[in-house]
Amino acid sequence: MLAALAALTACTQTPTTKTTHRIPTIVSLNPCADAILAEVTQPGQLLALSHYSADPRAASIDPAKARQYHTTRGTLEEVLALKPDVVVDSTFVPPATAAAYQRLGLRLETLGIASTVEESRAQIRQLAALAGNPAKGEALIARIETVLAQTAPAPGTQPIPALVWEPGGIVPGDNTLIADLLRRTGFANFAAARGLGQADQLPLERVLADPPRVILAAGSDRALRHPGLTNLTGTARASLDPRLLYCAGPTIIPAAQRLAEVRRTLPLLPIFAQHKWGGGPPQAGRRGPFPLSLSQALPSPNPA
Repeated sequence: MLAALAALTACTQTPTTKTTHRIPTIVSLNPCADAILAEVTQPGQLLALSHYSADPRAASIDPAKARQYHTTRGTLEEVLALKPDVVVDSTFVPPATAAAYQRLGLRLETLGIASTVEESRAQIRQLAALAGNPAKGEALIARIETVLAQTAPAPGTQPIPALVWEPGGIVPGDNTLIADLLRRTGFANFAAARGLGQADQLPLERVLADPPRVILAAGSDRALRHPGLTNLTGTARASLDPRLLYCAGPTIIPAAQRLAEVRRTLPLLPIFAQHKWGGGPPQAGRRGPFPLSLSQALPSPNPA
């Protein structure tokens, strides 16, 4: 009887010691989550990215890396066909869709828009834990922190007023990731200092009357080529890839590097002209310089 009891006890304990945790498979429908998940998942774990990452003009992920994954437009039928364990979407997922995932036994994880580097760290850790690879998340955070340290201005450096100007005169508010990166790389958010919030418009007339030290042109627009800008004194222009504005995670790396590059070369960038606004007509045939191309390619998040 004692021998039988010992054998029974051993049998009941065996499954506990041999239990393994299965790594969950993931489908991402969130363009900002795409780039993070590509960094923190194991091969074969990330089943698909959002369709945004298939468009090099809009993707925050490196195009070469994006081509390694399937993409989906996010329909319920496409997601079900991939049979993931987890679906990562934005916080704007329709309630009916969220309820359908729950009924079908799929875990839904949502990711909002990170407005600070601190929030981005939390999101990286969230997705790395979800993927079962927290060490990969910490490695990504370490890379970001290294670049932020490298691109930070010297202590006591006076911030440079910079206007991030998108097509239509759209500007970023102060509670945005790009505003946080401006501060960390030695700039001051010109629009926010004048009371403008996220997605507010700054008309050309106000820029001409109260110009910044540098205009970071995030995209192409007729206002950015307006001849009136050629009459500004002390205002330079540099390009800023629009894909660097909204997503956090590994996108922080090329964004900070680009801003630091602009700050370093600012004394060398030509100003629009040597004539003050209202101080007389510009020289005949003179055009404002546009020193950097707006079609500049997005740098790789991992230059190494």
